Amino acid sequence: MLVPYRWLSQYVPGLPPPGDVADALTLSGTACESLTGEGEDAVFDFEITHDRADCVNIFGIAREAAAVFGLELKHPDLCVNEEGPAVDELVTVKVISPDLCRRYVARVVTEVTIGPSPEWMQKRLIACGIRPVNNVVDITNYVMLELGQPLHAFDLDRVPDGAIAVRRARNGESLITIDGELRELSEDMLVIANKTSPVAIAGIMGGADTEVEESTTQVLLEAAAFDSVSVWRAQRALKMRTEASIRFSRGVWPENARLGVDRAAMLMANLKVGKVAVGRIDEYPGLEAPVHIRLRPARVNRLLGITIPQDEMELILMRLGFILDEWNQDSCRVLVPNHRMDVVQEEDLVEEIARIYGYDKIPTTIPKGAPPEIRLNPERRFASKAGEILRGSGLTEVDTMTFTSEAACCELRLSEEDIERRKVKISNPISSEHTMLRTTLLVSLVDVLRRNASRQRDDVAIYEIGKVFHRRDAEEDNKEQDRESALPCERKMIGLAIMGKLTEPTWGNQIEDADFFHMKGIIETLLEGLGISRYSFRKATHPTLHPGRTAKVVVDGEAVGYFGEIHPEVSGALGLKKTAYLAELDGEKLLHSMPEDIGVRQLPRFPAVTRDIAVVVQRDVESKRVEDRIWEAGAGLVESVNLFDVYVGPQVPPEHKSLAYSITYRSLDRTLTDEEVGEVHGKIVESLTSEVGAIIRSQD
Repeated sequence: MLVPYRWLSQYVPGLPPPGDVADALTLSGTACESLTGEGEDAVFDFEITHDRADCVNIFGIAREAAAVFGLELKHPDLCVNEEGPAVDELVTVKVISPDLCRRYVARVVTEVTIGPSPEWMQKRLIACGIRPVNNVVDITNYVMLELGQPLHAFDLDRVPDGAIAVRRARNGESLITIDGELRELSEDMLVIANKTSPVAIAGIMGGADTEVEESTTQVLLEAAAFDSVSVWRAQRALKMRTEASIRFSRGVWPENARLGVDRAAMLMANLKVGKVAVGRIDEYPGLEAPVHIRLRPARVNRLLGITIPQDEMELILMRLGFILDEWNQDSCRVLVPNHRMDVVQEEDLVEEIARIYGYDKIPTTIPKGAPPEIRLNPERRFASKAGEILRGSGLTEVDTMTFTSEAACCELRLSEEDIERRKVKISNPISSEHTMLRTTLLVSLVDVLRRNASRQRDDVAIYEIGKVFHRRDAEEDNKEQDRESALPCERKMIGLAIMGKLTEPTWGNQIEDADFFHMKGIIETLLEGLGISRYSFRKATHPTLHPGRTAKVVVDGEAVGYFGEIHPEVSGALGLKKTAYLAELDGEKLLHSMPEDIGVRQLPRFPAVTRDIAVVVQRDVESKRVEDRIWEAGAGLVESVNLFDVYVGPQVPPEHKSLAYSITYRSLDRTLTDEEVGEVHGKIVESLTSEVGAIIRSQD
């Protein structure tokens, strides 16, 4: 908000130089963003927080300056020279919607002569960024800037019988506003109307039919306290933002309406614009009791951590316009001035005392005792740990929108029967591409792959930890009839996507593109890093993934996710040049599978013995089945099992494959002999031949 120094000093005689004023007000909470000009011609630009509606005007800033510097505050002249008929003979006002209009004050000026406003007024308006129009309009704008009370001037001759009604708009009503635009009104908007139709949108802009023009001879001055939420919603719906709506949407205190209309009437009378009719119409249906707060000086000092004398507290509050009475042994009652709508509790009074006393006077102290321990909740701790592991595996985190569309689901080949199509529609989508909440992270990840591929970035390794949303089915809704049952199901998921090379090739090391086993390795690293050891992989199918290159992840016998190569049709639709691999894991199931404490083992003290074995099995036998038999038969001495070769070719029977494993044996309490290792190895061979039907191809 622009504030001319010359105008400000009119209310605070003896005001320090502009630079000192800017610094002091900034320190007290009224931030000065910039200061232009010098001396009397300086102009401040203050950044006013939304809760300080009382400071969105010149007099409000003057009140702050007077309190900070301890100077006298001069109030604007409100003495109105009235003459002519009584105002209630010219105008009638009826507030039909008191919930949206707490107070409505009106005055009438007759024998009006439209012309330019005085030069001094025009200069002040221009300094504040307002374009001068004519004496009537300029006075209403001047008072709005001065006191923070928006006003509107109607051409009274264009208001039939001078009848004004403050009501909600009716269905189908519209209004051509002063800017020449036709505005369609809705029933939740407040309007100022004559007997038949609206003449202004309350708190925003007047209508063109009642606009003050050169031919105007009678003016109806309006000042009101309209509901801030109503004005904010109306300006948003109509896409109109005016100086008046800015102030009303912050909040205007009802008592200011009378001050504003009286100030405007006084200026019109003194500047010979016209004659002010006797009296004013004042409809005040929203009269509220004054706010009283009990203040305890001891609590003030305890909260601030310093000692401020009680008489200094009193002086600060009195300079800010608060009234103190009913003192007892340890507290007093404070009457809050009507313009301080933001002060509602004792802590607000403590803040007022602290900022005027000076934040710079509060010493910096080191907290006593040990700092409190910061603990993340399990969900955040899990997400942090999982992200750390995935970043260590070379993946980059992405954070995408949770909105998607039907077309995106179709690209993933999701049928209506899939849970991922149990969509949650958005009632007010921002675009046709964001009509529903995502049901799978894959829809977001493939979009990232597509955008990277379109920019010739074919080497991508990303992950996202985020929520997916599913509509509850009818069976679930019948189980729970409370409000929560109407909400969508939310699940925290982990999505992975890799494509192309995972690391940069060097002159001595040519890197191959990522494949199915790269993704499997990343998932294994994640699970083991989370302390989950009882996991396995099983064949699976998923509509988005290749039918023969898809697996599901099983932990403690429960499926927790899937991964695999992207389906060729999906890859073609996305325009990917390289093969991508996708995975999605249920973060909530993984969290519940994590042990409370991740154990560690001491380094082995005794040497290990490694034996290799190659077996021929039918092609549909999974490697996991073979590995399980090895672990079971070698329980106690087998330390690790590593599949290092898979062979399919003429040297094995048709429909068979050769699997080669490296088995490491070790004891924690002794050095194994060849006889002990041979005995266990023999049990493994016997188990594989009898239970898996394997043929031993070779062993070492």
